[in-house]
Amino acid sequence: MKLSELTNGLCAVIAEKGVKQLITLSNQALSLGADLVELRLDLLEEEFSIPDILRSISGPKLVTIRRKSDGGSWIQDEQTRINFLLQAQQFGAQAIDVESDCFHHFQASDLCLRILSFHHFAETPNNINALHKQFESLQPDLVKIACLANKNSDVVRILGLYDQAKIPLIAFCMGSIGFPSRILSLTKKSPWMYANFSLEMVNAPGIPTLNDVRAIYDLKNLSTQTDIFGVVGDPIGHSMSPVIHNACYQFLGYNGVYLPFHVATADFEAALKGYECLPVKGYSVTIPHKEKAFQFASSCSSLVKEIGAANTLVKTKDGFYAENTDATGILAALENRLGNTLLGRKVLILGAGGVSRAAVFALKKAGCIVHITNHNRDRAEKLALEAKVICLDWNNRHNFNSGLLLNCTPVGMDPLVNETPWDSNSFSKDHIVFDTVYNPIETRFLMEAKKAQAITIDGLEMFVCQAAEQFKLFTSLSASLDVMRNTAMKKLRKTEV
Repeated sequence: MKLSELTNGLCAVIAEKGVKQLITLSNQALSLGADLVELRLDLLEEEFSIPDILRSISGPKLVTIRRKSDGGSWIQDEQTRINFLLQAQQFGAQAIDVESDCFHHFQASDLCLRILSFHHFAETPNNINALHKQFESLQPDLVKIACLANKNSDVVRILGLYDQAKIPLIAFCMGSIGFPSRILSLTKKSPWMYANFSLEMVNAPGIPTLNDVRAIYDLKNLSTQTDIFGVVGDPIGHSMSPVIHNACYQFLGYNGVYLPFHVATADFEAALKGYECLPVKGYSVTIPHKEKAFQFASSCSSLVKEIGAANTLVKTKDGFYAENTDATGILAALENRLGNTLLGRKVLILGAGGVSRAAVFALKKAGCIVHITNHNRDRAEKLALEAKVICLDWNNRHNFNSGLLLNCTPVGMDPLVNETPWDSNSFSKDHIVFDTVYNPIETRFLMEAKKAQAITIDGLEMFVCQAAEQFKLFTSLSASLDVMRNTAMKKLRKTEV
């Protein structure tokens, strides 16, 4: 197959110091499902022969020798670089990557695509539309534009280039903010996206690994008809939500994609308004945006109004509807483990953040006798007053010697896995210990509770239950709890190794 005919492809970037490693990893990537490999020859630290390298790699090859001024590592003279690229064009590369200022050196060929590439590692220029038209005027076979996203509107502008493109285009933003554009470019008819395959070299900010892309995203089925959802937070790279939602889409054969959207607090409203043009049909909402999500929504459930925070936004014809599935997820996880026996139970909630708010109101509504404590007493008192529950001083929390103990703080979350919000000597077999942290699955908090023979409930159960509620709100379909749970456990165990 010619690269000019490729759609929804995956290009493995091979950036190595040695020729042997470059060749070995290229063939491995192709055997694992990459449609082509990009050979970053500017990173080689030994002499190389273009014909020998190309003969040794079994599949389609894109040759790049990027200058230091363009974000690469090539520091030798320009004529040598051009000669190498001409050799690549002559001796079997299916594509070469060249910049606009030297594009005139390369003649059109039926066998080798000429990719005119532009990279900006500091920003997405204001005149990116004009630059794109300028690049097209040189009549390349394909235009590649990769710029750093500093704000979410940069993602919108980059993806908007596809609407004016007259020549095949690969355009995306780098960095964590820009990540969604890498996947969404395929819904805009980009022929392929890039993923890193080298063992040590990270060649662009925010580039995903080939293994992660293949494991999480169903690239071949992305199209203009694909429904777009995601999780919005700051930071967002740790989120497991894309893993489990996308697994469920694929299991049910639903044409959807779920992405991590890195949105700063100050950019929340502008970002969500900007992403309406994509259009994003629903969001999971995590730290620190849950209160802003409630304020942003056009309508909400009575529970959200009571809590004053939302973890779910669903697009309607009148704007976004807000829900809080943290609350339902906590109740479902408890009922799955304990049965319908919450009425009259004593509960101590550790923390006073967004998850704590959901837990306080949900458990009070379920008939529990709720207590709350927090390092910052003012925050705990404020929440206790709003919910009309009991506030305990943090230093006196260990006086709660029986009942349901619920950790809603991030203490114990990866990477700070040795931390715990509770003294190990203060657990008893009369506690039921529930941790909303799910990474790691078994926190120190839970391990020490188990040693005291307390009943324990891990955060993965709550995470899966709240995600299943979101899935139904987004798609009107019932998620498979088993698929979500097993996918999450597989990913978390791989991370722990």
